[in-house]
Amino acid sequence: MFLATPSRAVAPVPQLARAWQRPKLGQHRLAASCAAVLASSRLRRVTMFWQRPMPDKDLPEPLRASDGLSADAAPEDVFTHDTITNRMPKILDSVLAKLPAEFQTAPVVEGVRRLQEEMRSDAQLKFLMSGSARVGSKSWNPHLSEFIEKGEGWHTAPWWLVENYMYKRLLEELENCAEATSYDPFEPVKFQALEQAEESLQASLAPLMDVVAEAKSSEKVKDALDATILRSLWGNQADLSLSAGEVAAVKGGAVDSLVSDHRGVAVELLSSATDVIVVLDNHGLVSDVTQKDVPEVLQWLEPRLPVLAERLKQSQADGRLRVKAHDFYTGGRAFWELPQDLQEDYAEAVVILKGDANYRRLLGDLHWPYDTDFVDFARSFWKGKGLICLRTMKSGVALGISEGEQNRAKSAHPDDWLTSGTYGQVLAFQR
Repeated sequence: MFLATPSRAVAPVPQLARAWQRPKLGQHRLAASCAAVLASSRLRRVTMFWQRPMPDKDLPEPLRASDGLSADAAPEDVFTHDTITNRMPKILDSVLAKLPAEFQTAPVVEGVRRLQEEMRSDAQLKFLMSGSARVGSKSWNPHLSEFIEKGEGWHTAPWWLVENYMYKRLLEELENCAEATSYDPFEPVKFQALEQAEESLQASLAPLMDVVAEAKSSEKVKDALDATILRSLWGNQADLSLSAGEVAAVKGGAVDSLVSDHRGVAVELLSSATDVIVVLDNHGLVSDVTQKDVPEVLQWLEPRLPVLAERLKQSQADGRLRVKAHDFYTGGRAFWELPQDLQEDYAEAVVILKGDANYRRLLGDLHWPYDTDFVDFARSFWKGKGLICLRTMKSGVALGISEGEQNRAKSAHPDDWLTSGTYGQVLAFQR
């Protein structure tokens, strides 16, 4: 199984055979590679040819900050503009406020301040200069060139691209201080979030572990999987994108807050799966996990949830759970542009995409009609055995929501049903 950020609720269930991690530092994609957990001894090498989704239709336009500038802009489009011009710069304010004094050199601070001004003023994008592994100019610049050659800036280039790009630029600025070249600028927030979440974790995961422990029959296993899916989904209600770099509380969630509910298909997929890849996102409710975070989180769990910590450590020791990293998860490309080695990993696996960022990557962060059928969408390009999305809604990109569910959510939250994290989606597809 592959993990992409810590999903304490998913990993304990016995049927999950493999998990992946997708680290980005901070709100989305900062780290140079994404961590992943692998709990299967078999990787089958196959040749696969992925294509873009819905090939018989034109792809929708990407979400951009400029979407929110028109007088009749939808609230979710205004949210996109506000994220790039306000929330993302505030994340960098938080980074500077928590940066150790020895790293607060003039070149670092001035560079971050220039980066903030570029975001606010719609400056033209520029190529990355650092060839270091975690910045990755060699892999990023060919993609950036598509937008730089057209003169696009922070407000006219796709939101998905510039948001990932911001974290790479932040890492590049930190390299102006030799001592900060390997520093995780979101490390202070990660463990602050874990500490703040301790009571919530105890209240939600301790009973969940009891459910898992009692899952002896096939029906009980399915009940445990269902409970785990919901716990994993609603764990994504807090992240840096909404809290602007500060630790936010988790509100919890309920079944009636789901606007898409394919849990039955998801449970059947997981019940029969041999290999499971979980592409994770958040570390301790906020920020994105890096590979080095995994043992630290397990160590933090040991005195608080020892049964869970021991289960995960034992799964790692016997090879059923492994952590793997890949820089695709910190880039600006969509899942239909998956590199060949990940296509091979995905071929025989049920893949769980956890969180809003992974969902946005799946959809290419495009303006799909919200009632687009998820199964039709996935079938048109996804070559793996199965796909499950666990998504708390925190951006204006979505599909798989019926008109009736849209109306229900809009009536209760007319301005922010798509972006507030109030609603969630469980979407599933079996090839």
